[in-house]
This record gives sequence, structure tokens and C-alpha cells, in this order.
Amino acid sequence: MKKVYQIIRTYIRQHFHPGLYASTLLFAAVLVFLNFRYDFEDTVIDANYDSSYRMLWYFLIHFLPYLVVVWFAAYFRKDYSVFSRKGFWFFGMLGFAVLAFDRGNPWQDNLAMFFTRENTILPFTFRLVNRLFPILSIFIPLSLIYILFLRKRIPSFYGIHGKDLNLKPYFIMLLMMVPLIFVASMQPDFLKQYPNYGTARPEWFIKALELPRIPVIFGYELCYAVSFFHVELFFRGFLIFVLTRYLGEEVVLPMAVTYCILHFGKPLGEAVSSFFGGYILGILALKTKNIYGGIIIHIGIAWLMEIFAFLHI
Repeated sequence: MKKVYQIIRTYIRQHFHPGLYASTLLFAAVLVFLNFRYDFEDTVIDANYDSSYRMLWYFLIHFLPYLVVVWFAAYFRKDYSVFSRKGFWFFGMLGFAVLAFDRGNPWQDNLAMFFTRENTILPFTFRLVNRLFPILSIFIPLSLIYILFLRKRIPSFYGIHGKDLNLKPYFIMLLMMVPLIFVASMQPDFLKQYPNYGTARPEWFIKALELPRIPVIFGYELCYAVSFFHVELFFRGFLIFVLTRYLGEEVVLPMAVTYCILHFGKPLGEAVSSFFGGYILGILALKTKNIYGGIIIHIGIAWLMEIFAFLHI
């Protein structure tokens, strides 16, 4: 735990700039305010669910804020060279295109309907497909990008390797968050969103297929964990290990802002905390050269939120 604290402290000490951090925090706060004030994601983007323009919208709302924070860093560091580097634009646009495809594609419904003809079990089937779809929309595209362009540039697959791992601090951090998550679980907006399993109408699925409840819960929660693995693979894997080549260690703040945007459909507290959580996990990924800490903490928090929400049912 002490080592984790030292890593974060050293990074902040080396890279903190009052103007850069103040501008980024203010910009993130404005984005959060505008989204939760006007509900842009739900009323504009998701209102046209079947439109291919939905993917374009998701590309723009993630990539443009990312570029703004990169510009902040360039301005305060007095170095604009990143904008003249073709690799930055190529991998940046390619990566955010993958994210936009994952978030904005309209074909998950069709895939869910392919597996079932029963309308009553469609909501749960769709949720399962939604949790597993990143295998197709993130893992496979990022694997192809790695094989085609990055094998000789990045020694590991976006921070996934088995060398010099010390995972104990992350489990300690997770344990320290238990009381905070418990308190959060008592808030009304939290219980509207969680347990995620319960919002998928699993009782219809269980009844229609005559399945035992406990295995269905465990199966769903495993699929839930798969989706968080892919979040870490993209945000702490691709956005850190690929774009560090062009942004250096300033790569963390832009990632944290676009990670916050990912949470705009969640409760306000979760969206705000995602910026700071993404920032810390980004530092740890950058400095430890792996994303296992993010995977452990992300999946652990998600499961703790599920568990505490179940206790309130």
C-alpha cells in the first residue's frame, strides 16, 4: 500500500501544474454539469438508437474533449509538437473509433433477438449480450491493432503480462473502499441503478427457461465482470500504453476526462468520482506497466455495489 501511495505522490509532484489541473478540472466540471442539466446523452444520442450517426456522436463526445485536455497540456507545457505527429492522430482516431463502435453500434439488439424468440426474456438476454459484446467490439479490434501495428512498439498486450506483479496493495485498497460503497448504497439514486442484475428483469428469464436463480445470478455477474475488463483494456491499456509514445506521462489527464464521460449515464456521484478514480488508475498503470490493479479494483467495486444493493432488496 505504501508503494502505491509513493507512486501516486511522486507522479503528482513531478507533473502537477496549477493551470493545467485547474483548467482540466473546470472543463470536466462543465461537461458534467451540461450533461446532467440537459441529459444530452439520453435525449440526443440514445434517442436515435438505430441510427449510424450514434457512433459518430460517441466518437465526437469522447475524442473532442480528449483533444481539449491534450491542448491544455500543450499550452501550459509550451510544447505543441504532439499535434504535428501523425502517429498521435492515427492511433488516437483509431482508438476512439473502436470506443465509438462499442458504445454506439445498433446491432446488439439484433444479436440478442437472434438468440431468443421470447419477448419476456429479451431484456435479460439483451443485457447478457451487452456485457459480452465488448469481446467483439473492443477485444478483437484492439488485438488486430496490436498485431498489425504495435507488437514491436509495446512489450506487452496493453499492460497484460506476468512479470513482477504485486497485487496485494490493490486488494487492500478495495477493502478500504467497502464502507464508502456501503454508505453510497443507501442513496436513492444508487438503488435506481443497482443491482445491475435486478434491472435486467431476470425473474422473467428464470421463469421462462425454468432455471435455478443462484447460477443465473453468478453467470450474469461473471458477464458483468467481462465488460469491466474491456473498460480497463481500453482506458488504462490502449489510451495509456499506446498514446504515451506521443504524450509522454501527460497521457493520464486526457484519459481521465474521457473516462468521466463514459459514466454520464450513471448517478452524478459515480460520474464525478470516475474522473478521480480514472486518474489514479491511469497513474498506476503507467508506472507499474500493467493494468491488473485497475481490473481488480474496477471489478471488485462493481461486485461490491451489486452485493450491497442486493442487501437492500
